[in-house]
Amino acid sequence: MKPIILKLARDDLKEIHNRLVEFGNIPPKKFRDSFTTFCANITSIPFMYPEYELNSRYRKAVIKYDYIVFYKIEKINNKDRARIYRVLHGKQDILPLLNADVE
Repeated sequence: MKPIILKLARDDLKEIHNRLVEFGNIPPKKFRDSFTTFCANITSIPFMYPEYELNSRYRKAVIKYDYIVFYKIEKINNKDRARIYRVLHGKQDILPLLNADVE
């Protein structure tokens, strides 16, 4: 079962893609491949990545180019299912952005 990518995370992914295309020094495909691998990992092993130490509501995974995916594992129809909340660069001020998540 594929993870659920929430609106803010979809917006983050679009912004990342646009930024990678604009600056041209990093191929967007490498980032997409890394994100796809992450999604496959949490589909098969949802608790693979650790809780985020500054906000334990989320788990975090660092993927290509210092981007961090923040997600939660929730029970949906008695099955664990990952919901991806944000995809942020490690240099961003992360806590305010995480606290602004909206479903």
